[in-house]
Amino acid sequence: MAGECIDRSQRFPAVITLQQIARAADCSLATVSYALRDDPRIRPETRTLVQKVAAQLGYRPNPRFSALMSHIRSSRPVAAGERIAFVWVHTPRTESAKDPFLQRVFLGAKARAEALGYGLEQCWTAERGMTNRRLSQVLKSRGIVGVLLSPVIHETEVTLDLEWSGFAPAVIGSARWNPELHHAGHHHYLAMRMTLEKLAAAGCRRPLAILEADVNERARRAWEAAFAVFHPSRAAATELLWIGLTGDRRAIARRFKASRPDAVVVSAHAIFEKLRAMDIAVTSEIPIINLHWLPTAPEIGGIDQSYDMVAANAVDLVVSQLNGHELGVPTSPRMLLFPGRWVEPV
Repeated sequence: MAGECIDRSQRFPAVITLQQIARAADCSLATVSYALRDDPRIRPETRTLVQKVAAQLGYRPNPRFSALMSHIRSSRPVAAGERIAFVWVHTPRTESAKDPFLQRVFLGAKARAEALGYGLEQCWTAERGMTNRRLSQVLKSRGIVGVLLSPVIHETEVTLDLEWSGFAPAVIGSARWNPELHHAGHHHYLAMRMTLEKLAAAGCRRPLAILEADVNERARRAWEAAFAVFHPSRAAATELLWIGLTGDRRAIARRFKASRPDAVVVSAHAIFEKLRAMDIAVTSEIPIINLHWLPTAPEIGGIDQSYDMVAANAVDLVVSQLNGHELGVPTSPRMLLFPGRWVEPV
C-alpha cells in the first residue's frame, strides 16, 4: 500500500554465506562446503562443528544453487578407467555366466554403466579364499569406490560385512540385507495386482497361485499380500494360494481338482513344468501366468520383471552417491521398485 513502511529486514532476512560460516568456524571455505553436505572426507567432529555454527547463524541453503551444483557434479566427466565393481554375492562364477536371468541383470547394469562412462568389473564372493575383508582390500587396491551387489537367488536374507565406509553401494533385488543399503528391485506387490486385474478383466474368478516358498520370502511376501487383497473372490483367496507344491502327485492332483481354478499363476516356469510332469490337468482353457516371464517360453504370458532396467537403476543409485561423495551405509536407504510389464502369451 502507498506510504506503508516495510521492514525489509524481517521480510527479506540477510543471506548467510559460506564465507561467514567459514570465518565463524575458523576453517576453510572448502571444508564448510563439504561439511554441510556430510562428506565423509571431513572428520565427524569438524562436520558437527560446522553444521552447528551454520545453524546458529541461521544459514539456509539456496535450493536452486544446490540443484545447479548437483547437476554440475553429476555431469562431470568420468575419469578414464574409472570402474564400478559388480559383486556376485554368494553366486559361483559358473552360475553367474550361465543363468539367463543373472546374465540379463549383468548386461543391463553393464550397458548403463558404460553409457555413463564407467567400466564394470566383476568380483565373486564365492571364490576360494575370498573373505569380506579380502574383498574390501581388493576393491580398495584397485581404486574402486562404487559397488553394485548382485541379486541373490538362493537366500532370503544376506549378510555382507565389507568395509562399507569406503564404498558407495547399491543392491539389485528385494532380499533383506544386513546392513540395509540402497536397492532397486521388482515391485512384486504391484505385479501380482496387475496379474489379478488382468485375469479378472478376462472373466477369471478363481485364479490359483502357486508360489515357491523361498522366492515368496525373498519378495518379502508381497505376492502373498497382494493376492489376498486383490483376488477376484477374496473369500476364496486363502484356499487358492499354495506356497510350494507339497505332497505326492495324487494328493496334489486331488487338491488341484478340488480348487476348481480357472487360471493358474506361478512364480516360476519350473512350477508349471512340475505340474505337467505330474500329469496335473492344466488344460488349454485355463490360462497359465508366470510371474517371472521368460522369453524362452513365450506361449505362457505373465510379468516381465525387466531386471535389465532394474539393474540399470541400481547403477544410477551408485553413481548418484559417487557424484554426491556419499559413502558408507545410508541412514535412510532408498528403495526403487518397478512392477515390470505385462506380456500376452504368443
